[in-house]
Amino acid sequence: PAPPAREEHLRRGEPDIARGSAGSSDGLTLVAKGGHNGEHHNHNDVGSFLVAVDGVPVIVDAGRPTYTAATFGPDRYGIWTMQSAWHNVPVVRGRTQPAGRDAAARGATAEIGDDASTFTADLAAAYPDAGLDHWRRRARLDRVAGRVEIDDAWRFADDAPTGDDTLLHLLVAGEVRLETGGARVIPEGGARPVRLRWPEDVAATAEVRHLDDPMLTEVWGGRLTRLALPLASRTQLQVTVELDTPIEDSP
Repeated sequence: PAPPAREEHLRRGEPDIARGSAGSSDGLTLVAKGGHNGEHHNHNDVGSFLVAVDGVPVIVDAGRPTYTAATFGPDRYGIWTMQSAWHNVPVVRGRTQPAGRDAAARGATAEIGDDASTFTADLAAAYPDAGLDHWRRRARLDRVAGRVEIDDAWRFADDAPTGDDTLLHLLVAGEVRLETGGARVIPEGGARPVRLRWPEDVAATAEVRHLDDPMLTEVWGGRLTRLALPLASRTQLQVTVELDTPIEDSP
């Protein structure tokens, strides 16, 4: 197969893929998407992002479990892997994303450069009953610093403060060790550890999801971990992902 390109833009769903360098999966890879929630085989995941290290997913999408009648019927979004609460997007005023084309990213753009690649979109329309004026997400791979940056900034139309029922979820594969202001993640498959960082006053919690569906365990093993970052009293948040050990210089 052809070596991986440094950037790829796939029109359907507006996903963008940015790697540290062309022809290699070493280091960090960022995938970010816009799109809408009326897509074929849809998950409610407008604005979600993924991060891999050395080609091994760390911040992930769980994927699909074994097909059942519910997968193709009115109970589709009762399946946890299809719900936005199990993707790397916010819960806003207690509301998750609904299905349908109207739940969509607005103004999605990608900026590609040698030093960095950046994806931006407004996610407010994916939360139609949450009273948002905007929820702007910027996902950026900084090749110089060797870091992924996820910046969220939001405001409610009624200018009310962000309450306790607004939070950000991150679905993580590998061994997760919560720390003050972040977490250390040891991926499966021999990839290098990474550190997730966020402000020290954000008291994140971790929930382990034990897996028993063979379609999921074949990929992730026996568990995934969902981190919840409370956003009360905030109007913006930055989460960064970086290698826990420096990238060695090529000989």
